[in-house]
Amino acid sequence: MSKALDPHLNAAIIFIAHKLFPAGITASEDAPASFKELCAMLDSGKPMTVYSGRSEKTIYGDPHVNYAFRAWHDWCHWKGREDFNADGELMTCERQIRQLYDTFGWNGRTRRWADILTAEIVGQAEYLERHGRFPDNQKAFVELYLVNTRLAFSDPTL
Repeated sequence: MSKALDPHLNAAIIFIAHKLFPAGITASEDAPASFKELCAMLDSGKPMTVYSGRSEKTIYGDPHVNYAFRAWHDWCHWKGREDFNADGELMTCERQIRQLYDTFGWNGRTRRWADILTAEIVGQAEYLERHGRFPDNQKAFVELYLVNTRLAFSDPTL
């Protein structure tokens, strides 16, 4: 496990995910891969299942926090009926940021979390559009994005 970018954000994610999914979250290689599949799962009342792969080099430093983030993120897609495209990612990111502010207040810490989520969600979606894949090292991408967005997008080795 690597070190978390922001341990307080990790705690906030776990808090929100526990509120949304008190029965827990399942992580599996066989998770919904499309918005349609996600809606079918949640509309039918099935438990939240998220993709378990690519959880090693994330900003969370712990796969279980990454799963909690993915569950919260997918729930926001479902709640807002926002597809898995660039516009849907932006709207979902905004929903998550509003939830952070509503839950933890608007302050320096939550504004920093909003920047991190923007890099994690919107930034990686833009990277996907430019390079045809998500960054392999998501943590390095987010750290670089927070310092210099332009450099993060121009580095196809991340």
